[in-house]
Amino acid sequence: MDQKIAKEDEFFHQHNQKLIEERRKKIDAKRAEEDKELRKNTHWMKCPKCGHDMEEVNIENILVDKCTECEGLFFDRDEVDTLIEVR
Repeated sequence: MDQKIAKEDEFFHQHNQKLIEERRKKIDAKRAEEDKELRKNTHWMKCPKCGHDMEEVNIENILVDKCTECEGLFFDRDEVDTLIEVR
């Protein structure tokens, strides 16, 4: 009888450990997503030079990022090449 109880205890212990691990993974994933969103909101469309907000402006039908404070222009990948090709 003691072996049966020991097996049941072991089964429930393993089952509970599995549930705890799954829950921990969900919590970790949620925290990682929240952290990613926070970093995006903190830095998204901020000037790398002065840190102020940027806005998109249209130059030759190409949207580039312009700082509202220092008026610096910042290009995404391939935007400079596209602008040169257009001219």
